[in-house]
Amino acid sequence: MKRPLLFLIASAFFLVPTAASAADLDVTPKVSKFSTEELFDKKENDFASRELIIKFRETVREKEKQAVFNSIEGVEIESLPSAEFSLVKVPKGTNLEKLAENLLSFRQVEFVEPNYRVESAYVPRDPGYTKQWYLKKINAPQAWDQNKGSEKITVAVIDGGVQTNHPDLIGKIVSPYDMVSRKTRMAPDVHGTHVAGIIAASNNKIGISGVAPNVKIMPINVFSGNDAEMYNIADAIIYAADRKADVINMSLGSRSYSYIVDYAVNYAAKKGVMVVAAAGNEDTDAKTYPAALKHVVGISATDIRDRITYFSNFGSYIDFAAPGNGIYSTVSGSSYTYLSGTSMASPVVAGAAALVLSKNPLLTPSQVMGILKKSSVDLGDKGWDGLYGFGRIDVNKALMKTPAPISSISQTAPSFSVDAERKNGISFTLQGGTKFSLYIQNSKGETVKKIITNKKWTGGKVSASWNGKLDSGKYAWTGNYKLVVKASNGKRSALKRTDIKVTNNVVPSIKAASSALYSPAVTGKLTIPYTVNKKAMVTAVITNSSNREVRRLLNRYTVLSRTRQLTWDGKDSKGKRVADGKYTLSLSVVDSAKRRGTTRKMVITVDTKGPTAKTVVKTSPFVIDGKSKTAFSGEFKEKVTVNAYVITGENTKLKTLASKKVFNPGTINFSWDGKNDKAQAVPEGKYRYMIELSDAAGNKTIAKSSVFELVHPPVVRSQAEFNYPSEGETVFGYSVSKPGTVTVQIFKDGQPFRKIEENIAKTAGSHQFVWDGKNDSGNPGVDGDYAFKISIKDNYSLSHTFSGTIHLKWPATVTPDPEPSVEPDGTASADEAI
Repeated sequence: MKRPLLFLIASAFFLVPTAASAADLDVTPKVSKFSTEELFDKKENDFASRELIIKFRETVREKEKQAVFNSIEGVEIESLPSAEFSLVKVPKGTNLEKLAENLLSFRQVEFVEPNYRVESAYVPRDPGYTKQWYLKKINAPQAWDQNKGSEKITVAVIDGGVQTNHPDLIGKIVSPYDMVSRKTRMAPDVHGTHVAGIIAASNNKIGISGVAPNVKIMPINVFSGNDAEMYNIADAIIYAADRKADVINMSLGSRSYSYIVDYAVNYAAKKGVMVVAAAGNEDTDAKTYPAALKHVVGISATDIRDRITYFSNFGSYIDFAAPGNGIYSTVSGSSYTYLSGTSMASPVVAGAAALVLSKNPLLTPSQVMGILKKSSVDLGDKGWDGLYGFGRIDVNKALMKTPAPISSISQTAPSFSVDAERKNGISFTLQGGTKFSLYIQNSKGETVKKIITNKKWTGGKVSASWNGKLDSGKYAWTGNYKLVVKASNGKRSALKRTDIKVTNNVVPSIKAASSALYSPAVTGKLTIPYTVNKKAMVTAVITNSSNREVRRLLNRYTVLSRTRQLTWDGKDSKGKRVADGKYTLSLSVVDSAKRRGTTRKMVITVDTKGPTAKTVVKTSPFVIDGKSKTAFSGEFKEKVTVNAYVITGENTKLKTLASKKVFNPGTINFSWDGKNDKAQAVPEGKYRYMIELSDAAGNKTIAKSSVFELVHPPVVRSQAEFNYPSEGETVFGYSVSKPGTVTVQIFKDGQPFRKIEENIAKTAGSHQFVWDGKNDSGNPGVDGDYAFKISIKDNYSLSHTFSGTIHLKWPATVTPDPEPSVEPDGTASADEAI
């Protein structure tokens, strides 16, 4: 194989150079980006003379990238946006090494490398061995007794174009793509078709059989003529990983390390893809890429005698050996031929990995690698060596060492007799790092019961049970069902099924309410829900208190396992409405096997009479005094729902005292503060209380109280203090709120001094009284404060008193007469003489 030269390109822009990084995948270039003498080989045709691959930092904006391209007169041809790689074309004659040194000083640039060319790794030779000798060597026929591969497993062949309509490959192709032309069609190539046939040629008696004849092939062409460029290879790897390839085979190589390909391989590995590559055909221990990359399985070639071939590369990066000399397989032109090379050995291992994943799709690449290590035939030095790696592939042993993703499903009762008491125990072993679901399917493949859904599992035995009920709540009918376990690792899934034969021995049962209250006059029809636990025949009969049949609603009516309804219009079999009273609905059930369930009985009370209420006015007249007090009482003989109001003579509702209140039998007091629903005092007048009540059957009644009077207490208003202004009579004003008899009195030091008026009828409104400053005897009072009291009493003997103060002070010219004094002899004193 020609040795393509590895080189790195750099140039300068803005600030100082920055370290290369691929933080998202933690990919570090194997060669320093500044070692341009080591990285830049001047052999012609080892790389595209006018192309560079530039890795930008993640934070670089598109505008900054374009500035970099403009500075080197470059044009972006392609890009891998997720990885910030750009393939750039530069002017003819550009010194790529100098340009690389310049680009590496850009702060936006992490890494630069040429677009290396890669060659296929095979050695053409004439036929000379028995056709497909290698299949027996790796024990493929014995392996096929276990597994021929799964169409759910896909191997991506990154190579030359594959003849997709080859008789041994037709129907196996998924997502083909040509990275050179950027089209889904590709020109058939001998090498690519040969590799695809080694992996998955059909075992159809037409031509040959591949190692894993039932798997799918995803052909991706990266070659233009004899060469492929690193950018296209990296793009192909990412394309395959994004389209859920399980294994990638690359029968190609270069002595040049490529950062972009390293990045792409890490991307695929992170997505759970196993990557296999040929070691090369130069009989050297020098590393070949991509086989020597960390996440790539490197393959050397052996001959029919299990010896390393004369051409195979060897060294520290070899993981396994596989037959690669004189390999007979498909080629373009719908033909077959022998080819030799590590290009032929690599797809043998890719096919082996595909077989292992077909048996257990939940395995990770590292787990597949571990199985291949344990099963390979140790050749050369004991253990790993640089010629054979861990040994030559043996696909039969590999499958034997591959655990099933889901073990056989064990049941305590594969023939399950469902009887509402038993449970069928279920157990199986499941690989860890998965999520799984356990469910039941009927004979049509429909999921009828989810037992476990999307549960995370770390590995080991799973135990569960099923009681025979379906998601609908019904018991499963007699018949054949499938118990299904489905597990997934996020990329691939595995399925395991086993049969369950169900015999439904469940005794039928029926459920309904124990009683109902029904008024035909209110609701018209009574709706009665009932539930049966399985398909059965239901009979529904209504009898009276004498146990005589009144009406047959159902007679051996077949219903499924669910809640149903029956109705009764309150009439007997002759269409006549039944009298009020208690009736019994009997619900009986029997299944097709003549198993009878327990008869359920419901007592139906027919009640068409409205409830009664006795109202008693507790306070009349009702005096508004700002306090809430018991207004009236209601006596109920049954449980009722009540609305209570204060109403006018015209039945206008003024105040709601109760709204939809439920009361048990008994006497209930209702209180009121004399205000309406707007919190305003109700005017004096005659009113009534009204009750709207309904019973449990919905019958309604309205009850009204006797008339009561609402009154307001009388109120006297006046001035709190007066001054007696002058000699003679003085007028004092006051008002009363309603008619009544009024008394006005003057007091001195708490003692009556003068009665101005007594029990004088007054109308509502303003009034006045007159006082001349004298007492009842006509004598003037001394200077000082006097109290006045104005009292009113209405027709209901409601009263109110207003008290105030009069300040009395006589003018200086007026002197009140002193009380006359009497001498001891009974005569008046001289200064009292007139």
